[in-house]
This record gives sequence, structure tokens and C-alpha cells, in this order.
Amino acid sequence: MSQMTISSRIGRVAPARSGDSVRARAVDAAPASTSNGFRLLCVLLVALTFTAVLLLNTVRAEGSYVLSTLEVEATALHDQKVTLADELESKGSSESLARAATKLKMVPSTSTATLRLSDGSITGVASKVDGSRTLTVDLPSTGTAPAKDD
Repeated sequence: MSQMTISSRIGRVAPARSGDSVRARAVDAAPASTSNGFRLLCVLLVALTFTAVLLLNTVRAEGSYVLSTLEVEATALHDQKVTLADELESKGSSESLARAATKLKMVPSTSTATLRLSDGSITGVASKVDGSRTLTVDLPSTGTAPAKDD
């Protein structure tokens, strides 16, 4: 019942005034021409925004992947560094060097001589080590050195 009242009020045309000759006419609320250019621009902006977000997300994911790969590689290199440092320390110890010298049939020296590189002078006197072993050195230019000097 209330709808009938509203529709009758809306549909009713106001009575014309006595001196006016204005007639009522129907007007469409929507514009007659549609702007397809504006709609196309809006769709294009939305598509470009989604594409930009997708590209940024892809680049960020790639950076994250590279970062994780480099972290794994850095951890492996650190482990290798620690292992090599331990190995160098063990091979540089005096006991290890003494064992390696013994395998090469080397004997400890009783005296030493040093060479000063700045002026080429020799300090100290090196004496021959006791023993009947001789040392042969292969020289690159001749191929062999004299076997023994007594």
C-alpha cells in the first residue's frame, strides 16, 4: 500500500501555472554518448599496474633465491677455510715437519749459515753433517750437479 502512494506521487505531473506554457518532457538520466576511451584507459592502467606488481615480485623472488644460494656458498667456503686452516696448522707443526724430513732422509744440522739479501754477505759457517750420505741436485741448465765434494 505504501508503494502505491509513492508511485502515485512520482508519476504525478505538477499542474501548469496559469501563465506558463511549459510542457513537461522526459529526460534520460544517462548520457547518450559513452566514452570508450576512458574505459580503455582505466583498463590499461589496471593492466599496467598488475604487470608492474608481477615484475617487481619476480625480481624480488629472484634476488631472494640468489641471496640464499650465496649464503649456502659462503657457509661452504667458511667450512672449507676452517678445514684448510686446521690442516695447515697440523702440517706446520714441528713434529709433522720432523716426520716429513725423516721420510726424505734428512738429518738435523749442527751449524747454520745465513745469507743477507740486502748486501749478499754470509754470516755464520755451515759445517758438513756427519754421515756418509751425499746429496745430488738436478740443475735445470745442465741436468745434474757434481755428486760429491770432499
